[in-house]
Amino acid sequence: MEEKILDFIMEYAQENEGVPFQVIKENFNIVMDDKLKDIISDAIWDRDNVSDVITESERYVITCFED
Repeated sequence: MEEKILDFIMEYAQENEGVPFQVIKENFNIVMDDKLKDIISDAIWDRDNVSDVITESERYVITCFED
């Protein structure tokens, strides 16, 4: 399940400016508390192509390295 969430976030980030927490909540039926937001942020950072992750008030903003 964790990998599905991360894959979803990365795909969404490629097509949109940010990934709203509400979209993640609705798609996976989970509660996005601060602890989970931090865990997901750390997991996104672990991806090889990610150069920056910013957690804003209601979304993640993810920057990837150019191919």
